[in-house]
Amino acid sequence: MRVNSIFLGLPEELLVEVLGRLSARDLASALSSCRGLGALREQAWRAACFGRWPEWSAIAAEPAAQWRRQYELLSLREAESGCLPTVATVRKVQRNVTERHRSILTEWLCEVSFDWELDSTIVFKAVAYLDHYLSEHAVEQLSRFQLLGLACLRAAMGDARKPTALDDQDKKLDPQNFAYISDDTYTVEEVEAQTQVIVGLVPERLKKAPNTKMFLRSFWYRATLKEVVLADEMHIYTLASFLLQLGLLDLDCSGYAPSLMAAAALSVSLGVFGKPEWPLSLQQFGSYLETDLVPVKARLTEMQASQAAEQLRPLWRGMHEQHSYPEYEAEWKHAVLIFSCASRLARMPPPEARPAAAAAPSRDPSTGSASVAIGSDSPLPPQPVDATAMLID
Repeated sequence: MRVNSIFLGLPEELLVEVLGRLSARDLASALSSCRGLGALREQAWRAACFGRWPEWSAIAAEPAAQWRRQYELLSLREAESGCLPTVATVRKVQRNVTERHRSILTEWLCEVSFDWELDSTIVFKAVAYLDHYLSEHAVEQLSRFQLLGLACLRAAMGDARKPTALDDQDKKLDPQNFAYISDDTYTVEEVEAQTQVIVGLVPERLKKAPNTKMFLRSFWYRATLKEVVLADEMHIYTLASFLLQLGLLDLDCSGYAPSLMAAAALSVSLGVFGKPEWPLSLQQFGSYLETDLVPVKARLTEMQASQAAEQLRPLWRGMHEQHSYPEYEAEWKHAVLIFSCASRLARMPPPEARPAAAAAPSRDPSTGSASVAIGSDSPLPPQPVDATAMLID
């Protein structure tokens, strides 16, 4: 994009207004190619933000705001709004699949993701694909529902492939692995065919959309940067991650924007450990007011109090009974207690009110993999767990 001398001769206020009306691509090109515009960089990106998202930008405004970064984040928020399933439509379309069935399948996908040591964002992408399918197509045979879940996970893994590790990822994508994890309930050919259905159905905007875990990482980075938390206070991040994965089991949670879910989970976790629940620096970065988070925080709190998650909770408990932060021993034990069973999200008691240290609850060993009993209300069979797998990044 060429910038001529006549344009540069305009008054500064008019220059900023014109620049703020450009697309992100043209604005970045103009600022990088013309030395004379360098001094207007932050003003131009600020004008672009306010021109496109005036309400969000008003929340984000602060003297030290990095408006280019803010523009990128608000663009992601705009993109995610077009990718949400309509919960009411899912309930209307599905006659055979209940919310209980969906919860069972989603919990099992979390187990498989853990067992296979997948990046923790992939299961969120897979569940988004699943809900997109459920909002458009009725599942006629309940016996095929697990196959649908496997195909969504495989498609999500394929979309998340990284060029630096293609060989290893291609081995994991082998359809034989997915047939095996179902106890050979489905053939390799059925896995491949169903995967291609999902790949063809999921729109590009959903494939590229950021998911909840990605937003949590971004909020956490901001929280450490602004000293809302210390980088070593990973018990806060881990509890927020757990709440988000617990939220995957709930259809209503899928109707909330991923950025809103991430903000609410982090806010809940900050409160549990005695921190300000949503300080100004996070409001400005996420462009969410504390009042925006209230209904989602209530839903996550309800999930923790009511969701047994009999397969998911032992995985989190077993993974985090041992940690590398002895200075936060009491905080980690509190987190592990929350992971262990459905309970009220109690705040961490102050140091003077804490009882003597007690051993963290033990974990039952896992057994072999098996097919999911989707057609029943019985809990999922436990899956094999590798002790080196990590649920946080």
